[in-house]
Amino acid sequence: MLKPERMVKISVVGPKEKLAETADLLHRLNLVHIEEPEESEYFRIGEPHPEASVVSRALVQMRSFISHLKLDPTKIVPRRKFRESEIEAQLKEKLDEYQQLIGERIEYLRSVDEKIASLEEQLNQIEPLKRLGIPAKLLKGYKTLSVFVGFVKEDPTEKFAQVTSDFEVFSTEYEKELVVAVFVKAEYGDEFLRILQECGYREIQVPDVEDFEAKISEIQKEIESLKARKEQVEKEIEEVKVKEAETLLAIEEYLSSQMDKYELPLRTLVSKYSFVLVGYIPAKSFNEFKAKMDSNGVAVEVLDEEGEPPTKLSNPVGVRNFELLTTTFGIPRYKEIDPTVFIAIFFPIFFGMMLGDIGYGLLVTVLSLYLKRVFKTEGWQRMLNIGVYAGVMSIVFGFIYGECFGPFIVPGEYEPYQIHFIGSQLEHLYEFHHGHPIFDRVEEMGVKILLFATILIGIAKILFGFALGFYNVYVEHGFKEAVLEKLSWILGVLGLAMIIFGFAYNVGVFYQLGVGPDPGNVPPLPLPGLMEGWQAGLNMYYIAALPLLVIWFILFVMGEVPKMGAMGVILAVELLTWFGQIMSYARLLAIGLSSVYIAFVINFIGMKIIDPVGISIPILGAIILIIGHVGNLILGILDPGLQSLRLHYVEFFTKFFEGGGRLYEPFGRIKRFIEE
Repeated sequence: MLKPERMVKISVVGPKEKLAETADLLHRLNLVHIEEPEESEYFRIGEPHPEASVVSRALVQMRSFISHLKLDPTKIVPRRKFRESEIEAQLKEKLDEYQQLIGERIEYLRSVDEKIASLEEQLNQIEPLKRLGIPAKLLKGYKTLSVFVGFVKEDPTEKFAQVTSDFEVFSTEYEKELVVAVFVKAEYGDEFLRILQECGYREIQVPDVEDFEAKISEIQKEIESLKARKEQVEKEIEEVKVKEAETLLAIEEYLSSQMDKYELPLRTLVSKYSFVLVGYIPAKSFNEFKAKMDSNGVAVEVLDEEGEPPTKLSNPVGVRNFELLTTTFGIPRYKEIDPTVFIAIFFPIFFGMMLGDIGYGLLVTVLSLYLKRVFKTEGWQRMLNIGVYAGVMSIVFGFIYGECFGPFIVPGEYEPYQIHFIGSQLEHLYEFHHGHPIFDRVEEMGVKILLFATILIGIAKILFGFALGFYNVYVEHGFKEAVLEKLSWILGVLGLAMIIFGFAYNVGVFYQLGVGPDPGNVPPLPLPGLMEGWQAGLNMYYIAALPLLVIWFILFVMGEVPKMGAMGVILAVELLTWFGQIMSYARLLAIGLSSVYIAFVINFIGMKIIDPVGISIPILGAIILIIGHVGNLILGILDPGLQSLRLHYVEFFTKFFEGGGRLYEPFGRIKRFIEE
């Protein structure tokens, strides 16, 4: 679970005449991640099957049909599976049939769309001319006059008058623009055209039309006729879709499989008599794979691993959903720790800590479950499963905090019915706890406890990240490199943690939280000489930090100076960034509190407006409550989600996770519509 699945590098060698048969077997087994071949003196990259071009054309045709019909194979549950022999027997007949039933209709619809677009373009030309009120025959055909008809952004009449007074301009407004018809002697045509262009002139081609009104009516009738015919053809195509959906997808699946097999020689080395391909296979499947290949007359040999094997992530079902978040950041390398299990544990917890509301959490859960029925692709299913986990954790923390669409218990200040629309009913949930939340994160002590807890979480997560990084470097480069590169930072962060604890101790945080003595009652440390003046501020945590930071600095210099010279010492200030990253975990408190106060304000205003003793406008109050909580819910999904990701990607992953691997992609495919 913490490491990708172990892979074995293999070669598959056999007689050249068995390549097609081997391709079929490899495709069915769906196990071998095939590597790109490198040619040698005796072996060359093979050529695709002679039928590959025919299958490719048929596949493109089928995919265009499926795309036009908007068929999503993930949303169709096959009622039965087709046999390959069945598909092969009717393939030619079905391709011709679909070309007639779908292809020709698609072409017809395209021609109809082109005709409708052309007719609408004619309308766009005739409508403004009709508005001018000048017959078409009077707008063109002059020998001694230049006529300009079109749109302008401003009236050019005054500019025309500066050239000559011998002209006529007819104009009218059309869709917030000015349509003009300008008549002027031919000798002024060029000058008038220049002025029109300065005014943003766009010419309208004057058609040969006797009556604009009659022509518009004729075009509109033709468009309506074409649209009616288009609608009828679309219904016919929809009937074909309903009837033939599974067959279409089965044929596409068959052709895709055939194309994979026909193009396998392009990933295989062949000589005059034999072929060889190299790839990786999961170690647990090797014996079974070898037995099947041997029975087919093909040899399988284990090779020495050179280069980086592909990564096959191996996680339990629940954790597998979070691989989406891991691979978004980077694909783990083969020998690297897979961080998916950690993000699967902490992402929902962090999300729940921040959102922490029964009502919002319930909405997130229900919405995710509903969308799972709408979006069936693997990526959406995984994302929405994460939404379900995050929603459930929000409900759990909401119960702990005593929040449901905001806080409904504020001891000593408000009655529940004054600040919450169902506060009186929810109050009974906490009778077992004397009417108080299990943990009130809004109350002053609750804020202090939660702030300190988030800092502790930050320290623990960063130290754990460096510990994982120590393991990764140890596996890749050895113990010495791991000590210099990662253990040094573990000691440095521990030193920072001691400084933070020392400060917390001096200001009495431990005492207020009930986990330590009152620093005012602890005798000063016995320090001689010059240190006597400082002993009031010193404590055991500060003392513990000193050797940790000294050892960290020594290890850091040993690791960085040989690589970067004196410049490496300057990089020691990077330790301060870890202090910032520790404090960054305080966002687990801050984001949550912002959501709580927004919800409280929404409820407070809404209930004041609804209150019969107050403003008493129930409808307005209800609208404020609904709009306010919808907006807060959107923020409550986006902000905790993004901030939780950030705490993993920036504050955690960077301590140990480099990524840069490549996913295991076996030759073959899982068939949904065809029997294996």
